[in-house]
Amino acid sequence: MARTSRWLIFAPVAILALFAPTANAEPVAGLNAVGYNFYGLTNGGYPTPSDTLYPTCHTEIENNINRNFNGEPFGPCPYDYFMVHYSGFITIPANNTIQFMIAADDGGTIQIGNTQFGTWGVKVCQWSAVTTASFPAGSYALDGWFFEWRGDTCFMLAWNINNTGWVIVPDSAFTTTSPATTTTTTTLAPTTTIPETTTTSASTTTSTTTTTTTSTTAPSTTVPVTSPSTTTTLPTIYIPPPEPTMPEPPVTVPLPQTTEPATPETVPPPPEIETNPFPQPSPDVVDTIPELVVTYPTMPDTIPEPPDTMPLPPDTLPDAPETLDTLPPAVIAELPPELVEALLEAGDTDIPLTEEQFDTVVDTIADLAPEEAVALIEQILATAVTPDQAEELATNPDVLAVITEEQAEEIFETIEVQQLDETQIAELTTAIQNAPLAVQKVFEKTVDIFGGFDDYVPTGSNIPVGERRTLIAIAAGTTLTAASSKIRRK
Repeated sequence: MARTSRWLIFAPVAILALFAPTANAEPVAGLNAVGYNFYGLTNGGYPTPSDTLYPTCHTEIENNINRNFNGEPFGPCPYDYFMVHYSGFITIPANNTIQFMIAADDGGTIQIGNTQFGTWGVKVCQWSAVTTASFPAGSYALDGWFFEWRGDTCFMLAWNINNTGWVIVPDSAFTTTSPATTTTTTTLAPTTTIPETTTTSASTTTSTTTTTTTSTTAPSTTVPVTSPSTTTTLPTIYIPPPEPTMPEPPVTVPLPQTTEPATPETVPPPPEIETNPFPQPSPDVVDTIPELVVTYPTMPDTIPEPPDTMPLPPDTLPDAPETLDTLPPAVIAELPPELVEALLEAGDTDIPLTEEQFDTVVDTIADLAPEEAVALIEQILATAVTPDQAEELATNPDVLAVITEEQAEEIFETIEVQQLDETQIAELTTAIQNAPLAVQKVFEKTVDIFGGFDDYVPTGSNIPVGERRTLIAIAAGTTLTAASSKIRRK
């Protein structure tokens, strides 16, 4: 029993050591950012937001979410096929209403508190849908993911407070830890009298708020302990939110091949060839073969003299027969023979068709099968297509429904977009908007859609170019300030 009493004498000292006065450091401005290289590790699909699946290529503190990784690479991470994980806190000021949205090229999502928004896929730099959740003033955990597939990049976070306009979220809103940090102070009184036959049990109740925490040590009924009022402030421990559940990456479906059939997986072995297909006769048979006697005709004593003159070759060679093998028979059957000849001649001499000839040939496309229509369009493009003829092809739904990506690129490059009036731009916008997705992507890659196509909605977006240009201009106005802060950070 004496050893029990001595242990109880030191118990308050051990408890006091647990609540020794501590002080938390001031929160660090910015967000934790970790980069991952997923090249060749996704089986052709999009990367999975994870801190364990891919090798780390760089870490740093980002001062905000407003970066073009082409102009400012993420450390030694590759220019393509990399992913960045942002974590930390965002402080939201007092507001009546607040909205968020993300611009990303390619995939980008952000979770603020329990609200997640953004898109996860390959696309050009475009803004996501506007959030509708409410965010009262306070500090919220932020968890963001971005990945770059290929080509251009961007990742931006903007907010609109009380409908005053969209701006990039400033640096001052981000911290790597929660901004609610305080100090901890605990005082416990020592035990004055402890009976040798008494076992002591202490219980502790702790209440934690964002600023102070009160901790009270209650004495046992058999051990008198005098405990004054104790004020304890514990550091806020950040528990990151669970990783967002992203949709499975789309299955990559190969485009149909229009040139050569696929090579079979297995090639049958060549047939065996006998080294000696003709058996040799036995010696007995050889002895019975009669000797071959060869006789040669006698040569005449004199050879006739050649004629004095030889006939001269003709001055000109006969014309080669004209063939129409460059066009399918169904196309030849749909066109008058003279128009077929004019079409082939224009392709060989690189001259344009007349407008009447061009209109007649293009009107034939609607009556042809897809592969026959593609062959006829290829023959048309072999001529010297004018910008007006290229515009007519680009606004013809029968042409857009069957053309290949290479043919679409050649047509769009021929159009002189600067010479189009508003009516022509509207017709071209409507035609491309209703064309197959592959044609739309070629149009966006070939033509500057920001050069007058305000009503055009890019692929993967629900915002017309005119509205999107306004949002990008707002983001660009704040990029200089963000860039200067990045330089200071580096």
